[in-house]
Amino acid sequence: MTTGRKAMLQDNVFGPKGERLVHVLPIQVSEENEDYCLCITVTRDEEVYITFMKIMNKGLKEMYMIQDVWYLEDLTLVDGKDATSDNPHLDLHFQTVCSWEASSTAAKYAFVRSLRKVNKVYLQKDIQFLNFDSDFIQEMNFFGVPEDTLLVIQLCLQAFNCICLLGSL
Repeated sequence: MTTGRKAMLQDNVFGPKGERLVHVLPIQVSEENEDYCLCITVTRDEEVYITFMKIMNKGLKEMYMIQDVWYLEDLTLVDGKDATSDNPHLDLHFQTVCSWEASSTAAKYAFVRSLRKVNKVYLQKDIQFLNFDSDFIQEMNFFGVPEDTLLVIQLCLQAFNCICLLGSL
């Protein structure tokens, strides 16, 4: 999701309610002229929410509709579906299971890292993370390099190693 879109969501949706937008995960849905996303926000009282939003484009104007909201404290399990393949799917287990398809695998992992980080800072709750490559959901912020850049570099190095192994056979 673009930085501009995130800023617009902060200014128009979450800022007026006194919430700080931490992360936005674009969600794949087949409807035209509408975008969907999962947002992680923190209130002034340090409550953490996960919000499912619909963003509709009406000409040059965007309209925002909140579809559903969950407390992070109600999240018990995050399932990445398959840690061994390029897979943008994930399930969030609240009282019910919510299945999502992120815009990309890298976006899914960035979202999960944000979930882990806000949980560590605000709740310290025991949330299970299943079917994720642990190397990619750990905090990787060293030398000030953005986490997504490090994820791409790590994926490229793994692909390069596979190619080298195949070439030596």
